[in-house]
Amino acid sequence: MASSTNQPIDGTLEGGLMIKPSESFYTTGQITTWLSSIHFPHPVSEDDIANGRFPTTLQNLTLINRLFLVAVPYENTMMHYSADHFMDISAEGLYQRIAIKRQGYRAYSGAGRVNVAKEASDTPIYTALSHMIIFVQPGDTSNVTYLVDVGCGGSGPTRPILLSSSDNNIVMGTTPTEKHRLTRGTHPESKIESSTPEWHLDVLHIKGGPELPLPEWRIVYAFSEKEFFPTDFDSANFAVCRMPGGYFWDSVICSKHFWLNDKESNTSLGVESDDIATWHAGRFGMDGAVVRKHIGSNSDIVRTLTNEAERAEALHEFFGIRIEPSALEYIRGRVAALLVFDRVTPSGPT
Repeated sequence: MASSTNQPIDGTLEGGLMIKPSESFYTTGQITTWLSSIHFPHPVSEDDIANGRFPTTLQNLTLINRLFLVAVPYENTMMHYSADHFMDISAEGLYQRIAIKRQGYRAYSGAGRVNVAKEASDTPIYTALSHMIIFVQPGDTSNVTYLVDVGCGGSGPTRPILLSSSDNNIVMGTTPTEKHRLTRGTHPESKIESSTPEWHLDVLHIKGGPELPLPEWRIVYAFSEKEFFPTDFDSANFAVCRMPGGYFWDSVICSKHFWLNDKESNTSLGVESDDIATWHAGRFGMDGAVVRKHIGSNSDIVRTLTNEAERAEALHEFFGIRIEPSALEYIRGRVAALLVFDRVTPSGPT
């Protein structure tokens, strides 16, 4: 397909640009250990990684994306339960978290502005550029590009999505009641006319019942194809951790996916199926003093918390995050703190 250098091709970066291969931050041993930790279903050796034999296919990218969301929670506990109230986003600090480039994929990082408007019909209200996204080109020679997001809480995609605003480019989220697409648009406060509008990630939540209004697509975040570097994310992280009034500043946030069995998903696409890429998922979410369990269009409160010891217990039980009893003191006096303190040691398996 022919193109000029200033016209985007459907499914590629603007101008059909290629992403260059890059060196991993991590050793081959770290890579294989991490793959095991997320339960990657195929054997991969250090020699496979070192000699470029890991298949950088869309199928494997989808597996990694989905397995990661189930294995690793999206959370901000370091902001509230550490002495310096700072989230470590260094390469080593993120070893147990973001890891797309470790397997040899050609990829680069971008950033999005999260839409914090309450309703789908509201004019978008965007944060600063602080949400990391990843652009990935599977294979060795193709410029076909996918957006990957491994940490967006409740409304983010759970699988790669082609970088295309085509009407039929819609992917399933956790279950068929959640869908994602990409569209193009401009920032509502922009003062310039742009021939290349920014990208939008949209989400649609379908809720049952004829008495309910038809669902509307909602913008989750806006982004461009501009490449962002570690220093950019260091600056964004500093602002998130140090600037009062933001979503992460005001609350303890945590989200973690889990696989549904056939009964929970009301289909044969639960964990009894052989194809992980088709499995349906649910999600536990903590926002402040409430833990909810989300399955499809249903959302149930499973725990209401009254003190910090109870919250630490819930973080361990639902999200696998252990907060030491001594660390509970670090949240005292912060906006996110629960009003009642209890020095009971969190329970649960070790």
